[in-house]
Amino acid sequence: MALYRYGKAIAEVTPANGIRGFLLHGLNGFFFRVYHTDSDFTDYTIRHDDLEVIIASDAMASFYKIGQYLILDHSPEVLGLEKAEDSAPTN
Repeated sequence: MALYRYGKAIAEVTPANGIRGFLLHGLNGFFFRVYHTDSDFTDYTIRHDDLEVIIASDAMASFYKIGQYLILDHSPEVLGLEKAEDSAPTN
């Protein structure tokens, strides 16, 4: 940990490289949650403007396309979605 001037405050700085956490959506937008071994967690406000995200292979997430609308959501299995007939998608 090191101390740096961050705006008008002094901040304790710890590298975040390699930390596993979750991107969550709350009332005030997205935030980053890190769970600890004792079942506690820490939530961080996100100010980084171009942070790379890798979706874990066990995340059970899927991309959906409805016309021009592109969505990232849980997998169809998690959402309990019914498989559609082999036909053209509807908008």
